[in-house]
Amino acid sequence: MLTLADRLSDLKDQKSDLMAQLKDLNRQIDEASSSLVQMMVDQECTSFHRGSHMFVLAVKEYLSAIPEEKERLYAAMKENGFEHLFTIPTNTLSATLKELKTNNDDELPGWLEGMVGSYEEATIQVRKATK
Repeated sequence: MLTLADRLSDLKDQKSDLMAQLKDLNRQIDEASSSLVQMMVDQECTSFHRGSHMFVLAVKEYLSAIPEEKERLYAAMKENGFEHLFTIPTNTLSATLKELKTNNDDELPGWLEGMVGSYEEATIQVRKATK
């Protein structure tokens, strides 16, 4: 029993060390990605190949309820046939808002005005290059 307790303790210590390394690695990835995004934007480059990878500049839009307007937004969504969204994860709300925007000439419908916030984030997608 004591040997197993020691093993468990060692494994938890290893996990803690790996989590710290992962946190640092993620920070480095974010820094490198941000720098590469800026370089690609400055050089008006949307993609390039390097070795066996393709690097693609991508802009992702994130839509969400403005906290102070959440109740009004939910009421408006329910009035417009989206009551089913409030029994499933919030990512579905975001996806539905994106779809509404796409189906409305890239504009949110007027009935959502002032209730939805958005921001865009430029990222780098790294893919295996096709031969």
